[in-house]
Amino acid sequence: MPIDSKLTWMNHTGFVVSDMERALQFYRDLLGFTEDRNLVVEGEFISKLVGYPETKLHVVYLGLGDMRHALELLYYLSPVGGPAAPIERNNVGAAHLGIIVEDLESMYSELSAKGVRFVSPPAVRLDAEYPWARKACYLQDPDGNWLEFVERAPAPPGSIVV
Repeated sequence: MPIDSKLTWMNHTGFVVSDMERALQFYRDLLGFTEDRNLVVEGEFISKLVGYPETKLHVVYLGLGDMRHALELLYYLSPVGGPAAPIERNNVGAAHLGIIVEDLESMYSELSAKGVRFVSPPAVRLDAEYPWARKACYLQDPDGNWLEFVERAPAPPGSIVV
């Protein structure tokens, strides 16, 4: 039985990064995310929230300009974290951020030419119906966080596109 309190909104997905400037070059400068908030947070609230005493974080929220779901980049200034072992897509605990794109073939070609590594070229499902993926592919950001780019099948005439 679900809890009594109602869930109201999917707010953000957070990725811990090893170098904020490099992460911003990837997400903001290369992929085109917009920077919604960029701040350093510290003090009792954030330390209690993440469970580390004397926490200091550089936090950047990125979006698509629509104030909907955001990507939260977290760089731990204190306590400094260590490098993560690469996580395979099929390991328990692996996560990815799915991003709807307009033209996956063009995006794949342009990003590949700029050195972005994909698992494979876009997979294609010709019989896909909206809102399912017609084309999709996996890639990693510079820290190994997984992304999935999805090009949806066209929406039927008169349908509400979300």
